[in-house]
Amino acid sequence: MLNRDDGRLRACLLAGLTLALPATGRSQANPPRKADSVIGEVAALDSAARRLTLELDAGGSVEVTIEEGAAILRAKPGAPTLADATPAPLEEIVVGDRVLARGALSEDKASLAARQLVVVSRDDIARKQEAERSEWRRRGVLGVVTAVDAQKGEISLRVGRIAAAQSLVVEAADRKVSFRRYAADSVKFSDARPSALAEVRVGDQLRALGDRTADGARVAAEQIVFGTFRTVAGTVTAIDPGKNEVAMRADDTRRPLTVTVGPDARVRRLPPEMAVRLARFAGGGGEGGRGAREPGAGPEDLLERMPATTLEELKAGDRILVSSTEGGDPGRLNAIALVSGLEALRPPAASGRAARGADVGLPADLMDLGMGSFP
Repeated sequence: MLNRDDGRLRACLLAGLTLALPATGRSQANPPRKADSVIGEVAALDSAARRLTLELDAGGSVEVTIEEGAAILRAKPGAPTLADATPAPLEEIVVGDRVLARGALSEDKASLAARQLVVVSRDDIARKQEAERSEWRRRGVLGVVTAVDAQKGEISLRVGRIAAAQSLVVEAADRKVSFRRYAADSVKFSDARPSALAEVRVGDQLRALGDRTADGARVAAEQIVFGTFRTVAGTVTAIDPGKNEVAMRADDTRRPLTVTVGPDARVRRLPPEMAVRLARFAGGGGEGGRGAREPGAGPEDLLERMPATTLEELKAGDRILVSSTEGGDPGRLNAIALVSGLEALRPPAASGRAARGADVGLPADLMDLGMGSFP
């Protein structure tokens, strides 16, 4: 399903396409004022009337009227220029396509008379997203930062469950590495800002894309995405579906927390049979020392195998585990993922610290870094 707030779209879709746009036949001796532009997803269209409605990335919507003779170009997702863009008929635009429209906005900014459209097909976007997911699964690593050596340009990660964790070094020196850091109070990759090695801290969750050495101990990074996250276990005290909020009492502090569960959050329920199996094998036990993980299954795989649920299905007294970005208000969480049905797992750990997956009988890295949300 396409999402206009998807981080990959905001990060690379139509990158640089506002530069060097071709002229539309106006005299260069009397150049027009700088054109207005809007970017969004097509929500409705009437090809015969040469009109379409864009849901804007910045919020709200704009009705776009395509002028006669307007240039309509089809570009590839992530294209840095329009060099490979090709002319396209208006009739080929469909709901769900991404469009950059340039022209003149009305005074109330509710409509735009477009002299040019740059279109990226929803099908092309879906194919690019799937190719990126596949690449991150094949060449990506996920772990918790244990050390940063700025002089060497190296980041040490703890990868896997704490009981059987592996150490891995991410190389970020002498190469062009794209760094992005998740923003406070946001789980969207689109809100992640450009960053640098100097901002990586011990305890951050980090995902890197790159090639491993033959022994698997090092990764030559091409892209790095990281952030500071909280993972809290507790008991539901109230649900407000209208506000998309869950009130909970944290196991570690016994203090109340408010959890915002937005449209991008993964809400899952741990089935009783899986809970029993995880409780039985928690702590690294079980056949072959697999612990709570099935052969070849990463944390994203385990989470994805849990059935989706809704806030309406939660009730007071349910035990939940919530992963959130580190925000400015310690009393609020902005959920990346929320897992309910923890009642069959072992009782809350009286450790006086924030719970991770391992504290409630789940894999320690289950809730780390976006729950498999690949950039």
